[in-house]
Amino acid sequence: MEDRLFEELASLGRDAGLDQIGTTLRQHLGSKVLNSHTAAKLLSKLGSSTGAPYIVNVLECLSRHGLEPNSYIASVAISACRRRNEWVSAIVTLERMVASHVDLGTKAWNEVVSACRKSGEWTSALALLSQMAVVRVELDTITYNLAVSACEKGGEWSKALSLLS
Repeated sequence: MEDRLFEELASLGRDAGLDQIGTTLRQHLGSKVLNSHTAAKLLSKLGSSTGAPYIVNVLECLSRHGLEPNSYIASVAISACRRRNEWVSAIVTLERMVASHVDLGTKAWNEVVSACRKSGEWTSALALLSQMAVVRVELDTITYNLAVSACEKGGEWSKALSLLS
């Protein structure tokens, strides 16, 4: 079932909107709801072949179709965004999950910080550290290393050094 759904979703193209994706899901699934494992595999596979903005839309449509968002699915979607250097989509996914009260751990937040680092978005990486503190997500050594690396990549050595103190 998931291979056919993947093929149908992938054939829509990366610019497909929420309406097209939603229609495809309804036609393929009917009243069924994908379980978390199947949804995560689908998102991961789509992330490798389409692009991060498309993943964000598919995740939104899956949620509208009854899939309960959770940290596992969010991490898979965020990781797909990071792999494609789509830091904006990673942040959008993170924000949607936080708004849906999904309890994301440090690893998921670190994936978003890493996406920002890879794209040279040091200001966004530092903003995420502040947000983590506000929502009481633990900042670990990896978090700080990613943020320092983002600052280094952006040529912001003073910011990087301030994180070390």
